[in-house]
Amino acid sequence: MNKQEFPISRHTLRRLRHTIWLFLTSAVGGRARLLLVALFGLMLCINGMNVINSFISRYFMSAIEKQDMAGFVHYAWLFLAVFAGSTLVAVLFRFTEEHLGLLWRRYLTQRVTGIYIDRRLYLRTAGEDVISNPDQRITEDIKQLTTVTLSFVLMIANGTMTAVSFSGVLWSLSPKLLLVAVVYALAGSKFAIWLGRPLVLLSYRQADFEADFRSELIRTREEGAKIIEADREVEVKQQLVARIDALVANIRHIIAVNRNLNFFTSGYNHMIQLRPVVLVAPVFILGRVEFGVIAQSAMAFSALLGAFSLIITQFQAISSYASVMARLSEFVEHAEQYADKPKSPDADTPG
Repeated sequence: MNKQEFPISRHTLRRLRHTIWLFLTSAVGGRARLLLVALFGLMLCINGMNVINSFISRYFMSAIEKQDMAGFVHYAWLFLAVFAGSTLVAVLFRFTEEHLGLLWRRYLTQRVTGIYIDRRLYLRTAGEDVISNPDQRITEDIKQLTTVTLSFVLMIANGTMTAVSFSGVLWSLSPKLLLVAVVYALAGSKFAIWLGRPLVLLSYRQADFEADFRSELIRTREEGAKIIEADREVEVKQQLVARIDALVANIRHIIAVNRNLNFFTSGYNHMIQLRPVVLVAPVFILGRVEFGVIAQSAMAFSALLGAFSLIITQFQAISSYASVMARLSEFVEHAEQYADKPKSPDADTPG
């Protein structure tokens, strides 16, 4: 891969879709689909409880403002009931997500490792820059791809459900507040992408720099006797120092980009807490809504904006994931080129 290119392309995304499809239609695909359906069902429960909780919060705060003890006690108990239900569903959701992620990791690791060994690709890739560090791609990259892909898919699905659920709540409270949330999230996402875009390529490079340094250390240990015999200690030390310098220089670039991105995201997140109160409080002061509407609007606004602002809040994680997806896509595609080919002695001879 040309290191100046952006590592994510339509081809990479097609490769990811193909990998997911193979998993869902494999021998363990039935079990995987069942777990996926369970996850979406639990996700619906969580969003439903969040909407219910917003109304309980509204009436609870209004009861306090009216000094209504009976209402206060009633909605306090409802709070506890919804909290208990939400906790149970959230734990089951996390357990199911981890189980599905492990199932996918096992399947993909076994498939890629099988092709890698059966077709002797460790010989084919020995001198190819395009498939560098295959050991890391099979171990760390597959681990991250399976767990993080599942996490992002569920995050996007949950964000969509949250946006639909709380858009209705926010519209019923204040159409202006809904419009502000949409415009604020779109503008913020565009600016976050502009600030953080270099992170994807930098994260891609960092994985290679780390793996190259580790490989150099392993090679030094394995060839220790030869190095001493040839009196190459100074040369080897210079090579290791060069690897360290390249690694550190790239990390410095990542830190600089993260600094700029964090300046923006910190201010962006603080404003989320203030905007709904500023817009709804004057309406309450004029006596047009009850006090609890302020609490409900703040909760609905934060939930809706959180759903719309996934790019902003998760950009650093997305950039790391994008680099992993690109790296593993290259290796999986290379491996699967040989998956269905007949094996022959000539084909297995490197060079």
